[in-house]
Order: sequence, then structure tokens, then C-alpha cells
Amino acid sequence: MRGQAAAGKEDPITAAQHLMVRQKYPDAAAMVRAALKTDPGSIDAIHALVTIEQTRVLDYEAYTIYGRRFQVFADSLLKILEARQPNLSGPDSLRCAFYRANIIGGIGLMQAKRGAWVDGAKNGMAAANLYRQIKQADPGHLGADLGLGVFDYYFGTSMKWVPFVAGGSAEKGIEALERALQAPFPYNHGAKSSYCWILIDRKQFKKADSLAYSALRETPGSTIFIRIRTLIALWAGSYKEALNYARKLAAASEARAPVNWSDLITAYSVIASAHDQLGQGEEALAAANKALGLQVPDAYRAMAHIKDHYKILTGVQTKYKKVKK
Repeated sequence: MRGQAAAGKEDPITAAQHLMVRQKYPDAAAMVRAALKTDPGSIDAIHALVTIEQTRVLDYEAYTIYGRRFQVFADSLLKILEARQPNLSGPDSLRCAFYRANIIGGIGLMQAKRGAWVDGAKNGMAAANLYRQIKQADPGHLGADLGLGVFDYYFGTSMKWVPFVAGGSAEKGIEALERALQAPFPYNHGAKSSYCWILIDRKQFKKADSLAYSALRETPGSTIFIRIRTLIALWAGSYKEALNYARKLAAASEARAPVNWSDLITAYSVIASAHDQLGQGEEALAAANKALGLQVPDAYRAMAHIKDHYKILTGVQTKYKKVKK
């Protein structure tokens, strides 16, 4: 989807994308910034910077902490691409339009994650319209299928209540995402993550787990897919498997710099819950005590999904403290 690097040598943007997928965000961003010094007008580098930051925020589930900053950052780079678009033609113009759609969609996603559903839907629809234009120009554009699939699915399900949202179809979204699984790197990787969550939304746990497993074979140690397998195992009632995955998630999360507090609290919540379901009270209490004693930054403690995990952990702690007495 971009010009190829010299034979036998990976171009810096592709190298940075590989670092991003391996969750090495500062290294990836540094590589892209170095490329921008060489070619300040590179639309590929500008887009890559936004993608790296968006992936980092989604990975840490830190929408309330970094979401607003991301929106300002993404919008500033979007304006650069919009200014460049009229001077481009052919494949370069189409690629620039695709990058703009991705950034607009990313801003919309971040707005929705922060509770600004109407603004998020407006940007989502603008992105979807751009993806449709790209598909008209190039019907085989699988990267556009990724963005179009995500927006079609959610416009056809959870965002149907927004008055001006129209044209969304869950089934069309799924079809587009299935095509996007064959997209060039890194869009195929993004398609696997997005499709996993949609399969979970549809209670198709076995299929989602299989997809997450295949992603982990390509990127071993990715906490994004370990988290998915952890939660699926818990929800499917496979408690011993849930414990195994959750321990891996906890270890990997603690080892990251900075610590992924969202993943770490999720992991301990699953460990406590799985032990509870297995009737292993002492182990459940130990996991709850460990999690509730962690020095988690206040900004993370205030996140809605972490509050939900704290409720679970506090419930387990209260239950087994009573039993111990």
C-alpha cells in the first residue's frame, strides 16, 4: 500500500510498524520521526505516527487519560495530509485519502471511547464515506475493508440509536472484516484484533479464541491477544485455562515500561474469579489481596472498566475474609 523499499532492505516505516505490533511504541515512534527528518513531507510517516499513538492508547485502554491529547495530535497531522492531498495524483492520492480516513476514524473511535458518542459517530461516518470512495476507486483495497468493516458493524449494532447514523449493517461489516484478514501488514493484524472483539460481542468465543491463537503465533507475547484469550476462557467457563492465560498476562503487563495497569488489574480480576469458580478460596483471596494492594495511579483507578474489576476483586476479598473468620 506504499512504495516498496530497496530490494533486500526493509523501509523504516515498515520496520516501525513491526515495532508497533510488538508493542514497542517509543522505539517505533522514534524510527518514524527519524524518517521524517529525511523526508518531512512523507505521508506514510505522518500516518504511521498517528497509528502508533492510537495503538498505544487502545493497548493501554487509557482513553480518559490520553484520548483528548490523541485527538489534538491526530487532528494536527490530519490537516497536513488534507493540505497535501490536492497536490497528489494516482496511487499517492488514493493512499493519502486512505490515511485520512484512518485518522478521521481513529479520532471518532477515541471520541466514542471517551463517551462523546455523537461526535464519534459523525467522524465515523465521515471515515466510512471515505473508505467507500476508496473501494470504488480500488475494489481490491483490503485496508479500506478493515475500516469499513468496523464502522459498518458498529453502526448496524451498538450505534443504531444515534439519529443520523444510517447505512450500517452488521453482516456487511463482518464480510468486510473477513476480507481484511488477508490485507497487507499491518492491516491484517489490526483486522484480527477488531474481528476478535466482534466475535466476542456475538458470543462466538471459540472462533475468536482460534483467531487470537493464530495472531499469537505471529506475534508471541502480544498482551493484546493474551488479554483476549484470558477473557474468553473466563467467559466460556474454562477456568483452568483462564488462570494460565491470566498469569501470563499479569507477568507480561508488570514487565512492560510503563506498566499496563489496565491489563494487570484485568489479569488479577480473572485469577481471583477463576479460583473462586473452582472453589479455591485461599487462592482467590490471595489474588484479590495482591491486586487491591497494588499502587495503581489514580487516573487508572478512575477508569470505568477498572472500577468494575475492583468491584469483582472487593467482592472476592469480602467473601473469603468472612470464610476465614
